[in-house]
Amino acid sequence: MKSTSLLKTGLILVAGLTLSTAATAQNDHTVTVGAGGFVFEPQDLNLNIGDKVTWVWSGGGSHNVHALSGAFLSGNPTTAPNTFTVTFDTAFLAANPVAGDLYDYQCDPHAFFGMIGSIQVMSPRVLSLVNFTAGQLGTMNVDGMNAGGTVLIGYSLTGNGPFGVNLGTLSLSAPINQLPALTADAAGHAELSVNLPPGLAGTTVHLHAGELFGGGAGILTNPVTVVL
Repeated sequence: MKSTSLLKTGLILVAGLTLSTAATAQNDHTVTVGAGGFVFEPQDLNLNIGDKVTWVWSGGGSHNVHALSGAFLSGNPTTAPNTFTVTFDTAFLAANPVAGDLYDYQCDPHAFFGMIGSIQVMSPRVLSLVNFTAGQLGTMNVDGMNAGGTVLIGYSLTGNGPFGVNLGTLSLSAPINQLPALTADAAGHAELSVNLPPGLAGTTVHLHAGELFGGGAGILTNPVTVVL
């Protein structure tokens, strides 16, 4: 079991995560529509069951969001300002089944130009806390990971975001602190214990974790907020 101090960690959670302009369901993700031309940003997202995705039109022409399976459609192409939201919960998955829970989508008038995206719904990655009280040794548990997977945990003392990264939208506000990277065991579990000084009593801590898949891909856990 690894142990560290909550106040002796580096700043800003960027190792393996690419910053973006942002927007908690399990997680609330924002995808910008048309900001850099005929693109969705981020183009591909891995979600936990129950996560919500909101597409936000940001200019650059007339667009829509249309699942190739027909599972969701924002309507006719339109210009900014506009938003479209889908919650990928168990009811949605049951009503709109697709192979592997992979929802490919496109902008109808610009698919030829590569304006496509995907939503991959995966088994939940879960962040939980044990004995997280000032003056104690608290433990952060992350479950549901791939065996041998790289796990990052970040925390903020200033707020719950939003803060956009390439994996989605963190429920953390800057400055964001990164704890030492972990490796999931054969059961998909990783944990880290931290010393919580008595002087932190009454402090609100926001935590969020993610698993990195390589190549810039990965998935976020649920966010957690606790008062020490």
